[in-house]
Amino acid sequence: MLALVAIASMALAAVGGALWTRRTAARDCADSLAVRVKLANDSDDMVYLPCGISKDATECHAVQESNHRLTFYDPLTGLPNRRLMLDRLEMVVKGSRRTDRHAALMFIDLDNFKLVNDTQGLYQGDHLLRHVAEHLSSGVRESDTLARLGGDEFVLLIHDLAADQEQAAHAAERVAEKLLTRIREAQQEQALPLTLPITGSIGVTLFANGEICVETAMQQADMALQQAKGAGGNALRFFSHTMQATVMARVHLEADLHHALARNEFRLHYQVQVDARTRVTGVEALIRWEHPQRGMVSPGMFIPLAEKNRMILPIGYWVLETACRQLAAWAQEPERERLSIAVNVSSVQFHQPDFVARLQQILEETAANPHRLTLEVTESLLMDDHQRVRTIMLRLNRLGIRFALDDFGTGYSSLNYLKRLPLDELKIDQSFVNGVLDDSVDAAIVQATITLAASLGLDVTAEGVETEAQHQWLRDHGCEAFQGYLFGRPQPVVELQAEQLSCIYDT
Repeated sequence: MLALVAIASMALAAVGGALWTRRTAARDCADSLAVRVKLANDSDDMVYLPCGISKDATECHAVQESNHRLTFYDPLTGLPNRRLMLDRLEMVVKGSRRTDRHAALMFIDLDNFKLVNDTQGLYQGDHLLRHVAEHLSSGVRESDTLARLGGDEFVLLIHDLAADQEQAAHAAERVAEKLLTRIREAQQEQALPLTLPITGSIGVTLFANGEICVETAMQQADMALQQAKGAGGNALRFFSHTMQATVMARVHLEADLHHALARNEFRLHYQVQVDARTRVTGVEALIRWEHPQRGMVSPGMFIPLAEKNRMILPIGYWVLETACRQLAAWAQEPERERLSIAVNVSSVQFHQPDFVARLQQILEETAANPHRLTLEVTESLLMDDHQRVRTIMLRLNRLGIRFALDDFGTGYSSLNYLKRLPLDELKIDQSFVNGVLDDSVDAAIVQATITLAASLGLDVTAEGVETEAQHQWLRDHGCEAFQGYLFGRPQPVVELQAEQLSCIYDT
């Protein structure tokens, strides 16, 4: 009887062990499973019988290999992924401490790749990425690591280049140039033609003697990549300490910019605008940043940065509110009540869903006359979502706000938006005004702009007028409004001379 119980127990244990082994094989891939079966007799003695279940080693190895590839390789291209690349980069960085030979880290990014996904779909984009991966792989050594970080970003890690930095740079440059060629070749195999040529941008950093860590190497390569993309793409750039100093200066400037508004460091300066009889008709409000340590920071330095990090939104509303308060103050002075103020509006600010409501609120709170407010916009704003821009402009125009097209002729000029949009004024860019006396092309552009504005019933203002000769030429060719150093530099309102702000009256 005891024997039958033992046999039955062993059978049950075998079945249960087999099922349990199947469930856990993917987890631990054991080659065998030992099961001990407890048997009880009348004397409560313990008996243990070994039960072994064999496992196919081939299946177990396949599971291990699958897990390894999922962990360390990109499923689309088959290249090493970020995790494996970082592991190998750490090994190379540590190894560089024991040798003076340089290694290189390259960040590779495809130019205009988003257009492939947008115009031809994700499948076609994936197809291109696989071909790019294959072509890049054919241009590197087996001992180097080509990885895909994600999206259209690749990384190449090259070790053991040369002890001399210049020689190492030349070797890395040759590899990078080869990779740029491989990217262009990959596009030629696309089943469907692409709307724009797909090229690559490459950022390179060199290191040796354990001089940097993994994080620093990644940051430097990315900085160099951004320089390459900023150059228009299809280019390579090497990291330099000058580049790093520039980036760090921008980081510190951005940090200061976040506190400038709260610390009341912004100022509005005003530059007068005059008519054909040199009478002041209004001013343009120009923002200035008075930093306690840096001094006066040029708008060309902080405005693009503010637009990028969206600080332009609170800054832009501060400018509008300050200008409107000044309009309301002048409205109480008979000699200045008809002066207008022109304010530049960023495209980032203009496209905010609540822009119209916020501007209406500012006008109500300040009691400013909207008919004395001009918003200056650029051609790039008008080209973006044309119908929506037109709707916003019409809503503001119905309030009495005027619109001036700033820097006319420097962007993608289109007669269509001049016809359809509620513009009141064109402002001739100073780059053309500067050349009216010496450059026949500049003179022709200015003359054509004046004629065009007159035919469309638009006012026209020449910016950047610095000499009386320029002023006279513009007057002789039909221009009747001017702005520039000849008539006054931008300055705080308290420093404007009273006679400069004498208001003109309708004639």
